[in-house]
Amino acid sequence: MKVSFISLGCDKNTVDSEKIFKKFLDKFDAVAVSDVNEADIAIINTCSFILDAKNESIEYIKYLIDLKKRGRLKEILVLGCLVSENELTHKYDYLFKDVTKALSFEKYKNDLDDINDRVVDILSFSSSIKICDGCDKFCSYCIIPYLKGKFKSGAPNAIVDEAKKLSKNGVKELSIVGQDTLHYGVDIKDDKFFNKNEKPIVTLLNEISKIKGIEWIRLLYCYPEEIDDSVIKLIKENKKVLKYIDMPIQHSNDKILRLMNRKTTRDSIINIVKKLRFQIPDICIRTTLIVGFPGETDDDFNDLKNFVMEMKFDKLGVFTYSREKLSKSYNMKNQIDDTTKEKRKQIILEIQKDVVKEKNEQKIGKVFNAIVEGKVDNKNNIYLVRPYFNARDIDDNVFVKSEKILISGSFLNVKINNYKDYDLYGDII
Repeated sequence: MKVSFISLGCDKNTVDSEKIFKKFLDKFDAVAVSDVNEADIAIINTCSFILDAKNESIEYIKYLIDLKKRGRLKEILVLGCLVSENELTHKYDYLFKDVTKALSFEKYKNDLDDINDRVVDILSFSSSIKICDGCDKFCSYCIIPYLKGKFKSGAPNAIVDEAKKLSKNGVKELSIVGQDTLHYGVDIKDDKFFNKNEKPIVTLLNEISKIKGIEWIRLLYCYPEEIDDSVIKLIKENKKVLKYIDMPIQHSNDKILRLMNRKTTRDSIINIVKKLRFQIPDICIRTTLIVGFPGETDDDFNDLKNFVMEMKFDKLGVFTYSREKLSKSYNMKNQIDDTTKEKRKQIILEIQKDVVKEKNEQKIGKVFNAIVEGKVDNKNNIYLVRPYFNARDIDDNVFVKSEKILISGSFLNVKINNYKDYDLYGDII
């Protein structure tokens, strides 16, 4: 039996997908295939965090149904958040009539308990490890707590064992993911694993950094209010922990932050950014924003514009507010029209484009250690490489030319010599 697994959404979903896929393959003695057109069974793990994610999931399910009707597939299994939302399931009931089985997160989450049990691509040099799941913060725009439940940390020794397994399979870069990464371990009581003088996440990453073969550790999904001195010290002093932090702030205006039920203020965000940059001058700070949140006035948006120009984040993503029925913000007054949301998004992106240009100009002539992703242009011998300031599948590109074959997953030094828009170009040193 040939099985193809499609994982949509973020890398947290990918980790879940690998675990479920592994159990499925073992249980039914099946063979994995990458091309769904060659499969007997297609399993799709869906995402429904925002409207765009729902639409992507729905369109992919339609594509699979079409393959089934044409006799290419025998069965379709749909998992994940999309089928956890009852109203959405009912709305698109016509889809699931052509699906063999639809399982919500609650129905299959027991398959995720064994944190070591996941599919590992032996050719991959970069992977993610999910250290926690669920969320207790209840931001008013977010439906994750309703889909994934309460915050829960993974057992520290099991996480370290998983990291060791990944390292044995050739993984050199490990991205640390979770809905609230720096909150890790607060729900684990009296565990002798942790150092009481630092956040549990710090103890965990210091332990993972001892693993031979793991060269880079990247921190993602870090709420600003969770960044304390022990986290800053970890990034500053641990040579394997990259000077890179993904820190979603969502907005700068205190009124909007309160409406979003965020635990930060404009001043506290400014202070933590300044502290990070003072302690770690070459740190790369990535953030995300939401524009068009209910009640966001022109003045509130202007505050955000000025904030983006002032803070000059190294990486910045912008989302338009998505009105999700399960969220607390769904029934808020003063909803913003889609045209205004999109206009505001484009304004922020234009501002950030100028920031990136300035940042890229500062990199000209500098040398960075980088990991080789692979060849992207056979004719001209162009390779894609990633310095510490670029996360895989998220950030921009750095291109180098090499007549010599470069092995994916190997490290080299690159001197930046040019840029175009967001992408950088360099020479191998």
